[in-house]
Amino acid sequence: MGRCYLLGLCLLLGLLRAGRGLQNVTAQLFGAEAFGTLAAFGDFNSDKQTDLFVLRGGNELLIFLADQKEPYFKPKVKLSINQGVITSVVPGDYDGDSQMDVLLTTQPQNHVTDELSVIIFWGRNQTLGKLLVFYIFSFNGDLIPDVFGVTNESDRPQILIGRNLSWHPALDTKSKMYIPHSHAFIDLNRDFTADLFLTTLSSSQQIQFETWVNKVRNKIQQTSYAKTYTDKVVFFSFLADGDGQTEHLLPACADATCQKSAIYLSKPGLNQWIPVLQDFRNKDTLWGFVPYKNNPVPITLHIGDYNMDGYPDALAILRNTSGSNQQAFLLENVPCNNASCRSIHRMFKVYWELSDLNQIKDAVVATFFDIYEDGILDIIVLSKGYFNSDFAIHTLKNNFEADAYFVKVIVLSGLCSNDCPSKITPFGVNQPGPYIMYTTVDANGYLKNGSAGQLSQSAHFALQLPYNVLGLGRSANFLDHLYVGIPRPLGEKSIRKQEWTAIIPNSQLIVIPYPHNVPRSWSAKLYLTPSNIVLLTAIALIGVCVFILAIIGILHWQEKKADDREKRQEAHRFHFDAM
Repeated sequence: MGRCYLLGLCLLLGLLRAGRGLQNVTAQLFGAEAFGTLAAFGDFNSDKQTDLFVLRGGNELLIFLADQKEPYFKPKVKLSINQGVITSVVPGDYDGDSQMDVLLTTQPQNHVTDELSVIIFWGRNQTLGKLLVFYIFSFNGDLIPDVFGVTNESDRPQILIGRNLSWHPALDTKSKMYIPHSHAFIDLNRDFTADLFLTTLSSSQQIQFETWVNKVRNKIQQTSYAKTYTDKVVFFSFLADGDGQTEHLLPACADATCQKSAIYLSKPGLNQWIPVLQDFRNKDTLWGFVPYKNNPVPITLHIGDYNMDGYPDALAILRNTSGSNQQAFLLENVPCNNASCRSIHRMFKVYWELSDLNQIKDAVVATFFDIYEDGILDIIVLSKGYFNSDFAIHTLKNNFEADAYFVKVIVLSGLCSNDCPSKITPFGVNQPGPYIMYTTVDANGYLKNGSAGQLSQSAHFALQLPYNVLGLGRSANFLDHLYVGIPRPLGEKSIRKQEWTAIIPNSQLIVIPYPHNVPRSWSAKLYLTPSNIVLLTAIALIGVCVFILAIIGILHWQEKKADDREKRQEAHRFHFDAM
């Protein structure tokens, strides 16, 4: 009996461990084409499948279109530039025709400055000028992406307005933009209108964060400074920790070589940084972030709800401080267990041992991606060591199996609905700025809030997805309320927000905000994504039915056998009486 109990316990632990495992599916997805620098995501051909934008050789962009047959991503579109090196790729609709264009930033081959050239591909290539810093967002609320940057002709930030492609002054600020920057376009004060977050330098050359909100005037006003930060190397991300409020995450190093690393969190309105991860030691090995001078990508965190518990997790690149080993690690969002983070109740925990993820050496970038469009976030990792200085691409399927649910939301530009030009479908355009929030009741009966911004960052290989996957935990209840807000023009008083109720879990919601200024007319298309639980339930139901039919068959066979025996006895009795 004891052995059986021990065996059952081991099997249970094995199943739980397998539920958190990863599976390398690179060959199934890319075949022999798994190399290059993954630069962006987007639905290029409007088929509701996310495509991949991959750089090769420095001057070539390949668009891998999603397919239904292996390999599931095939290079179908190729763009090349004659001079310079491509540094960023930002897909979007820059002329308002509801079709995806591709914006590239380039630098000279042997660049000695941080100056960038901007090119847009939309059938005719057009050079838009030179920038020192750039960022994509919808400045005037028309949901046509604009380019924010500092040109070589002015020290003040400028806006390149989409569609007419003209430069205009942006903000009345004397601060100098910090490079590498971590600007963001996301709602920070819960009014469902995206605000502008800037990384700048103070007069004393210290890094500081500025928040500019859309006031009911004809300009964006600066409302607050975040705490001036003095650590040597910093970058910035955004996180919603389950309370419906967007917080700031700050991965930082205390020295130039990142011998001491930490992740801090600050809520809007608070001039305080709270550590959510300081322990980077695994047994006898001390790990830390990779300094920007040693990595082509700045220190950053890529956010995603890996286990669908409603608390976003993160992926980070860490380096062995006493060696050269560099790997990607999963940082799980768990309840706080020390005094330093008690006020926010959450912290990060590093998963040092995670199957195939630990086998990828010299990792450079790691991000989340829903490979199979099933609502479960998988992982893509880029690593060094491929031929001709290109990175190797690794894709890891998330085999997480748990009784957890999600809702996947994508907000389109809403420039057209059923009357799009050239009869195109309105899907597929990456849209920065929308804000999504939901309220529901968890399995314990408590009210739960969650929120996320869509495409809040675009520079320095932010690799944000054109949709949001919001984990719901183990609550199979309908979403009580789902709110979607979009940026509004400067000076407009009414908030552009719409509410949907009773949203089915494990579904994808595509929101078309058309027309922009009439939220009650917005439409939403709901697509259900059956989980493995549905399949297991069907198998269990079929198994029960087969079992019941087998019992009925056996009983019927026994009854028939008894009837035959009784008939023979009756026949025997008849012949005996006849004699």
